[in-house]
Amino acid sequence: MSKNLIIGIVAVIVLAGGAIYVFQRPSAVNPAPVVQNSQPSPTSVTQNQPKPSTTKPTGTTLATKPVAPAQIVSAQMSTALATNGAALKPSAVFSPTSPTLYAVLTLKNAKQLTQLSYIRYYGGKYVDSKVSHPSKDGAVYFHFDWVLNAGKTRKIGNYSLVFYVDGKKAKTINYSIR
Repeated sequence: MSKNLIIGIVAVIVLAGGAIYVFQRPSAVNPAPVVQNSQPSPTSVTQNQPKPSTTKPTGTTLATKPVAPAQIVSAQMSTALATNGAALKPSAVFSPTSPTLYAVLTLKNAKQLTQLSYIRYYGGKYVDSKVSHPSKDGAVYFHFDWVLNAGKTRKIGNYSLVFYVDGKKAKTINYSIR
């Protein structure tokens, strides 16, 4: 083989659509034609490729900052709610005849799909549990309530409420019935 032929031949194999195309760079002395199979070439190597058009995005862009998870900032017990949903006159001690008890959670970064739950204990033993969700994104206050049935009284003693956000323990509060 001549030195020019060895230097001038470069083979590139491209797989495109199941066909193999072999392109040879023409030698400076003896130009060689492009060798290919019987299928048509997608675009000649020497043709100018069309340049992609550049456009600017319209509308709003998505934030790349990760969203902070929902949190329980505080939890308080009360027998009444303020008009904004906050605990009205929070307390940790209640009467056995208190008609309704509220556990009010102050939230941060809560979404409508945020799972809020509690497990309630009396004297260290399981009493009940519940799972719920805020009614809207950005809710600041959320509450669980226990309504006393007519003619009944609450059991005297010490209670604990363990709250969870999306299944992760977030806050514990204690209260007493005296």
